[in-house]
Amino acid sequence: MKKNTNLSEAELRAGHRKRLRERFLADPQALPDYELLELALGCVYLRRDNKILAKRLLAHFGSFGALLAAPSEELTGVEDCGPAVDSFLCLLREIIARSQQSNVQRKRSVILTDLVEMGRLRLMHCSDEEVWAALLDNQKRLLIFKKIRRGSPNHVALEPRDVVELMMKYHATGVVLMHNHPGGSYTPSPEDKTLTEKIARVLQPLGLYMYDHVIITPEASYSMRHGYCIELSKRDILNMPE
Repeated sequence: MKKNTNLSEAELRAGHRKRLRERFLADPQALPDYELLELALGCVYLRRDNKILAKRLLAHFGSFGALLAAPSEELTGVEDCGPAVDSFLCLLREIIARSQQSNVQRKRSVILTDLVEMGRLRLMHCSDEEVWAALLDNQKRLLIFKKIRRGSPNHVALEPRDVVELMMKYHATGVVLMHNHPGGSYTPSPEDKTLTEKIARVLQPLGLYMYDHVIITPEASYSMRHGYCIELSKRDILNMPE
């Protein structure tokens, strides 16, 4: 008996998605980037062919990392990319950031690159400046990584008492502050330097220690204490001072 080849568009899409999913499960690394993204976009747009959109997104942003860091306004500039994609990427970022934070919290002692990588996952996509604090105990274990303040695209207000109150609340003895520069420059401003010195002076008489203040951008991170750019790809071991 001759098979019916007059399949509907929906049936063709379903068959393609099923085959793509089976190929992924058989060997995840075998899928090219656009097919992996196409498969992920199937969670967003259930009844449409996502191959073209996947190719457009990768062509526009160049990599998964750049796509995950993309601000909402840039996503809307890609044809057929609606708010649902932005929400989906936000969900992925949150899952990845929590996974990284969990990995760092399991370590018996952390180093600066552990914290900076965790901070980049939180901050590199933010369109407004935010200040986060990595709170540490006296054995340099991460207690919590928490947002303190959110500001505007070029400014965020912070007072030393904000840091003191947070450290007291979680019984922390040390802190690494992090904030982002959405404009892309990791160079600390005069205000950044003044604030860092002020916070360090307030903490010292209380027996608390500020290990570093790190500026995060999508491309790089800068240690204000050490005075140099932190290149995560080199995996330098940057032990924090005693």
